Amino acid sequence: MLDAATLDSLAAAFAALGRLHREAPDETALRGFRDLIEDWPLAALEPEGKDSAAGPSNAGPSNAGLPSAGLPNSGSSSAGPSNPGPSNPAPAGAAAVGEAGTADASTRTRWHGGTDAGRAATGAGMEQIRESARAGETPEEIRRDHDLLYGDTAAARVAPYESVHRGVDGLVFGEATLEVRAAYQALSLQAPKLNQEPDDHIGLEFDFMAQLTLQVIDALYGDDAARAEKLMTHGTDFLRDHLLAWAPQMLDLATQQAQTHFMKGVVLLSIGALDSYAELLDLPFERP
Repeated sequence: MLDAATLDSLAAAFAALGRLHREAPDETALRGFRDLIEDWPLAALEPEGKDSAAGPSNAGPSNAGLPSAGLPNSGSSSAGPSNPGPSNPAPAGAAAVGEAGTADASTRTRWHGGTDAGRAATGAGMEQIRESARAGETPEEIRRDHDLLYGDTAAARVAPYESVHRGVDGLVFGEATLEVRAAYQALSLQAPKLNQEPDDHIGLEFDFMAQLTLQVIDALYGDDAARAEKLMTHGTDFLRDHLLAWAPQMLDLATQQAQTHFMKGVVLLSIGALDSYAELLDLPFERP
């Protein structure tokens, strides 16, 4: 039985992480993310005297400041808006999803899934974000690290594209890129810079999972169980055949190459998010 609150927490996390993989945060986004890290939607609450796996809290945190990545609807301009948020808003009666792709505090609960290793990665990621604030890391320092890590303007330490990691020649716009593009198109989505930048950037793949999950929630609240299951099958296939086939190794390398606490935190939170979704769908998460 699919649970909308669980799916909503996953959508919020994947949307926020997708945006942060795509671009470094400006001062406002950085401050907002740091302020909300204690309310990270995939963090397990640990009430005094209780095990963290006891179940979700009904108090649910607000994540209104978490950014989203932005896969525009395929009917929109290929350039895409600079901060469009999810293309498919939540339905009436569902958790209210705004521009940031996150839910209203009154309806959110935290997801307590994931393996022990996944929860450890999430906890370590949260601590790295806290340490970033304590160290006073600036948006400029984080932007420089993001640039060096993913090759925004120079050679990448860690290529953020699936085709580079999975293709025989290690080049962008390979077979994996076209497969990912087809998966997006099946949900009427497309990469914001179609045919200019590869569709299989890790940030876009994370955002795709976020938007697919929002469509599942929409179907659930519309009493369309058949569509919800069809979408979840599509998401399972994408997670198994794409993200889980390359992202764990790429993210492991990124934890070694990132120079700032903030980017290390983003990477570790991403490992935890993949672990949570993989466990929900009963998929193996093979770590390096």
